[in-house]
Amino acid sequence: MTTMTQPAPAWLRELAAARAHYEETFGWPVAVQVGQRQLAVALGQVLDAITMPAGLADQVNQQLGIAMLAGPVIAHPDGGRWTFLTQAATMMRGDIVDGLAEHEVRHAGVGAYTVVPTETGDGGWRWISEPRPHQMLPSAYAVIATARRLCAAASHAA
Repeated sequence: MTTMTQPAPAWLRELAAARAHYEETFGWPVAVQVGQRQLAVALGQVLDAITMPAGLADQVNQQLGIAMLAGPVIAHPDGGRWTFLTQAATMMRGDIVDGLAEHEVRHAGVGAYTVVPTETGDGGWRWISEPRPHQMLPSAYAVIATARRLCAAASHAA
């Protein structure tokens, strides 16, 4: 019996190379999700994620930039939501996003994951702000506090 091996498909080689890049450059625990043909990073130990509607996220991102606290931001395929990658918030209180549910601000809990974009952009995930080597990720608290401040200002103006 002869076994013939086939080379991995190009898309799988690209995902493996992108995974290695994220792990080696940033130290992120990235996994290849073969069935979905995408990369995902586990949350809760090395980094966390805060997701919100794109309109609010754009304002938050601008404010974080002014405060020199900006970090990587991912746009979802639907274009309606962005995810901020943050430092792991190991001691995050459960009520940290209370009061922001009506604004659709969500903190991904420990054990969750988020998709990270690849060079090919397959699946529609894309970087709004790409990560940079040796870049300190913003605190989850800074992202949430900025969202909270902007939401409060908008409700007071209304």
